[in-house]
Amino acid sequence: MSRIFRVFSSSKSRLFKSLDSRQLVTVQEIKTFQEQGVVCVRGAFREWVDKLKKGVGANHANPSKDGEWLKSEDSQTFYFNDYFNWRRIPEFEEFVRSSPAAEIAGKLMKSEFAVFYHEHVFTKDPGTARGTPWHQDQPYYPVNGWKNCSLWLPLTPVSKVSCLKYVGGSHKWGKWFIPRKFASSKNYNYDNTNTTSKQEAFDDIPDIDGEPDKYELFSWDVQPGDCIAFHMLTLHGAKQTTDIAGRQVVATRWLGEDATFATRPWETSPSYTGGLKPGDAFHTSDTFPVMWRSEQ
Repeated sequence: MSRIFRVFSSSKSRLFKSLDSRQLVTVQEIKTFQEQGVVCVRGAFREWVDKLKKGVGANHANPSKDGEWLKSEDSQTFYFNDYFNWRRIPEFEEFVRSSPAAEIAGKLMKSEFAVFYHEHVFTKDPGTARGTPWHQDQPYYPVNGWKNCSLWLPLTPVSKVSCLKYVGGSHKWGKWFIPRKFASSKNYNYDNTNTTSKQEAFDDIPDIDGEPDKYELFSWDVQPGDCIAFHMLTLHGAKQTTDIAGRQVVATRWLGEDATFATRPWETSPSYTGGLKPGDAFHTSDTFPVMWRSEQ
């Protein structure tokens, strides 16, 4: 009887090991995320690529009020982005609820649970030349708290040359930087004379492109189904690059149990509050549902 149990247990362990190797993050990847604020997770979403492409097509056909088409320098091609459409685009909702994204984010954050914040679509027409200004994500958001994670998932191949670059360890600098407008790369309007706490003080982003040797920069060649996971305080950006074949990316944003609603000195994006007031925990609003809980 005990021998049968041992055989069953061994088979069960091999099954879960196989599932873990395909879907979940490793101990080293969790460590890298915590220390560097960014890690590349390979192949976790290959079976979701076609479904997400269909969702992107639906988003293109029917953008939300927040969707924008930004012209490239030649005015012939466009960079598109839109967000918070997952409740009206079935492919996005299925991904959020059924893919391993919530569990991957939760484990990288070392969180008790993973709250879904929103999805964000970024696409470029073939041949579009457009840079991404250096920025942190969290200052754009009405979100305070340390436990958070963005999963940047390409649906088309992205070379290391044109991939976003991430400043390793910048999430631990203890600094928040003034957001920049993607259309102009200029800072948001900000008056620091009225700040009452360190949390409300925002700095200018350093000249990373002018002094790249001062920083540990990370970027990768990524394929459809890979993802780059990063902390919302990790600085990232890219010089003007051209995606000859175009680009499609779906990013999802995740929050842990310490995430609370906050105000900023500028209009935040997304503007959806879910009925929350400053200091309220995000997981208390149905607008931002818990999609995964740790078994521990």
